[in-house]
Amino acid sequence: MLDFRNREEIPPLQSRIIQIVTALVIIGGWELAAMNANPLLVPRPSSVAVAGWEMLLSGELLRAFNQSFISFGTGFLISLVFGIAIGVLMGVSKVIEKILDPYVNALYAMPIIALIPFIMLWVGIGFEAKVIIVVLFAIFPIIISTAAGVKNVDKHYLDIGVAFCASRYSMFMKIVAPSALPFVASGIRLAVGRGIIAMVVAEFLTAIAGLGGLIINYSNSFQTSKAFVPVIVLALMGIVLTYFVQVIEYKLEAWKRT
Repeated sequence: MLDFRNREEIPPLQSRIIQIVTALVIIGGWELAAMNANPLLVPRPSSVAVAGWEMLLSGELLRAFNQSFISFGTGFLISLVFGIAIGVLMGVSKVIEKILDPYVNALYAMPIIALIPFIMLWVGIGFEAKVIIVVLFAIFPIIISTAAGVKNVDKHYLDIGVAFCASRYSMFMKIVAPSALPFVASGIRLAVGRGIIAMVVAEFLTAIAGLGGLIINYSNSFQTSKAFVPVIVLALMGIVLTYFVQVIEYKLEAWKRT
């Protein structure tokens, strides 16, 4: 029987080795499978690597990445600030929660892509539209997770704060915020993935530019190897951003380990 209470910890070096070996096995299997496939449909990893190097040297890949990352970064930063603020308010005030909860849940469950034509009508197809789309995709996981984290603070800790006559600010900063941090971090990790998806969808459906524009343009011209390059870059972008969030969470949760 599985024992979920005693998960065996893997040393960092061993963990990295496992991840590297897994990646090599996947790439090797892809290379072998693509040898007998139509290169217009399934390019080989070696061909994708060569195409990526050419696009990097020409500056095309870097320009597209900058365009995408600026729209993603702006939208994600807005989502982070307002998502945490709204989530905290919903967590500490039942009145605000009752007012906002139905709309937050409805918009989170709604296929946001259905709103994109209206966004294009209201603000056009440029930078502003892409930022709004990223915000609509990314903000709701942060709101929901933050609100859940604030509401699930152990009441024994709050009672101790009251017993020591702590101010509301001190209780929030020293009890509520640290306890809610794992929930907030989980919401941010979900928001990273949804934000990247939103960025690509926005580049597909609005002004075709950035990494999404490269995918569309090279797919339409049947340059499949080059079309795969921005896909790989997007995957790496998601891995790096998620790892960055995990590192920050680990540093901020040092009090738990002590």
